[in-house]
Amino acid sequence: MASDQSSKKAHLAPGKLHNRVEAQIQRYIAERHLGPGAQLPTEAEFCGMMKVSRSTVRHALERLELNGLISRTRGRGTFLLDPTLVDQGQPAVQTNSTRSTNSTGMIGVVFSYASEIDIMQTAILRGIEHAVKPRGFNVYFGRTDDWDESGEVKAIDDLLHIGVHGFVILPVPNRTTTKGIKGLLDRKMPLVLVDRYLSDLDTSYVVAENYAGAYQVTEHLILVGYRRFDFVVDEVEGATEKQLLTTSIRDRYNGYCQALRDYHLTHLVKPPYRVDHTERESVRRLLSSHVRGDGPLAIVAVNDHVATEIMNTGSQLGLKPPDDYAIVGFDDLPIASRLSVPLTTVIQPRYEIGFRAGHLLVDKMAGNTIRNEKVSLLVSMVVRQSCGARRITGQPITQPIRA
Repeated sequence: MASDQSSKKAHLAPGKLHNRVEAQIQRYIAERHLGPGAQLPTEAEFCGMMKVSRSTVRHALERLELNGLISRTRGRGTFLLDPTLVDQGQPAVQTNSTRSTNSTGMIGVVFSYASEIDIMQTAILRGIEHAVKPRGFNVYFGRTDDWDESGEVKAIDDLLHIGVHGFVILPVPNRTTTKGIKGLLDRKMPLVLVDRYLSDLDTSYVVAENYAGAYQVTEHLILVGYRRFDFVVDEVEGATEKQLLTTSIRDRYNGYCQALRDYHLTHLVKPPYRVDHTERESVRRLLSSHVRGDGPLAIVAVNDHVATEIMNTGSQLGLKPPDDYAIVGFDDLPIASRLSVPLTTVIQPRYEIGFRAGHLLVDKMAGNTIRNEKVSLLVSMVVRQSCGARRITGQPITQPIRA
């Protein structure tokens, strides 16, 4: 009897045990009908299920990863790549060169953005790629110009035509809905918006804390001592009421207004000031009021691009911050720190926006999300010379007074 048991143990040599654990993991996947991108249990959880050592589970997972079935990312976990490889009779180990070409899925990325801010979309795209590729997905990119809703539709249709089954989209601005994104929702296509969202559509999105960022820079200007303010948008981008449909602009404007209210400066709250940065006269009208006796003007520009153009045109008129006016931006574009007067601005976590959106989309494609997640990532202010970090008049208010 003892010899029989010894014989059975001999058959459970390490190689045989690894094969058994591999088969059990594949059965776990098949029985739960898991899809691409689904997250599998941890090594410790598999150990508990199968009553084997962690080294055995780890070795089995390594073989399955080499076989193209799963992807493992340190700090995040183990994810299913291609469920069609389960129980298909492949050898236990394949080399990368023989891995099935179907072991990756496809996601589409559609960006509608002005060319001047390509640095932002590049960072977001890099974050998306770094999130989805370890989980077995390739990125296919489509682009449309700002305000081109029909171009957005075409980009989406082109990606659907090649077999994309999930989308990350930076939507067309100045709208509360778009035909292309509404169409994807009607088809129940997994979808995540980035940088801004559409207020009439219930979607998952990942954005920066635009409200908090604008509040922070406005509060800084108040504490420095400024008592004249304008929130400035670009006339070239359309009517003010249209621009405020863009959620990133609306949230920044609302954060600006709330900071003024909290510091008993409600009388300064007014609609955004529209300036055509391509016209010297338009900028001159904005800045010429610096000669009045109630102190320098503080400008909260909707983004760094608008702030930079105001500063460039202002310098041609002989007006420079912080002596003639103060100005802050939003985005921290590379040029912001290289201007002759470096720009105070808000740093957006652009890479993190893409990274979070990529993981969220793959989770949705795997059926791992129950509701549309709405993620707002923290921002930070960087103070430079353009705001004149000094007291302008009298003693600054040191604490907000909230209703």
